[in-house]
Amino acid sequence: MNVLFTIAVLAAAGMWALASYNRLYRLRRQILSEWKQLDAREKAGESTDGTRYNQLASAYNLTLASFPANLVAGLAGFRPAQKFVSSPP
Repeated sequence: MNVLFTIAVLAAAGMWALASYNRLYRLRRQILSEWKQLDAREKAGESTDGTRYNQLASAYNLTLASFPANLVAGLAGFRPAQKFVSSPP
């Protein structure tokens, strides 16, 4: 009976870690996509404020600092996102 309980606890912990990893991965992918769009707009000379990027970066950084994502992030190599600061024209 103890073996089954241990297996169940390990499986639940693994599923929790996988869910945290997937959330971090999705947020990071959204940030990178938004960053590419900002970079393209800035190179084209368009005015950009980076509001959406900064919102995504804040959500990602908050998730990164919360439990259990902070444990998973350390093991998986996720790093905090930088805030976007528009360069002067």
